[in-house]
Amino acid sequence: MKKQSLMLALTACLSLGTAGLASLVSADTTTPLAGAVTVSDLSGEVVAINRESRQMTIRTPDGSFEVLDIPAEVKRIDHIEVGNKVAITETEAVLVDVEKGRDAGSMGSIEKTTVKPDAGTKPAGTITTKLKLYGKVESVDRAASQVTIRGPEKLVTLSVKDKAILDQLKPGDGVIATYVRTITGKVTFN
Repeated sequence: MKKQSLMLALTACLSLGTAGLASLVSADTTTPLAGAVTVSDLSGEVVAINRESRQMTIRTPDGSFEVLDIPAEVKRIDHIEVGNKVAITETEAVLVDVEKGRDAGSMGSIEKTTVKPDAGTKPAGTITTKLKLYGKVESVDRAASQVTIRGPEKLVTLSVKDKAILDQLKPGDGVIATYVRTITGKVTFN
């Protein structure tokens, strides 16, 4: 089976199904022609914590408030107190592989989440989720610069900026969208 990797669009992954995150490239994929990565940071002071609902409200440096859901994987929630400082970094990456051959175009998804708590005494660690979505190219419209893909949940038509990518696609090609999300967080005590 011949495989080529290329980035159709960030919206391709997000439109094909639900999101989730681990390593970006598995051993069976080639180097992508393009990719998309976004990184965002959030920090602030804890102003409220509800351990039963696992929610924490922080005040950011600009004075706004953010309510955060604390995942069940965070085990040291009882150590978080009002006045503590919180720093969170979220990284999202998307790759789309096009797969050719008789087995291409299977439907479905595989999600895997890993949690690595920090070894220290403070609530801290990393949650990584990797979601692979499998779909199939339904049609290619070179004149409109669009490709229609059937994903595990719905049919999606995407605009493709690089027309050379459209020349590589044909109905029946398999599409494997890999979405990776990593959240790293740390609480600093006063």
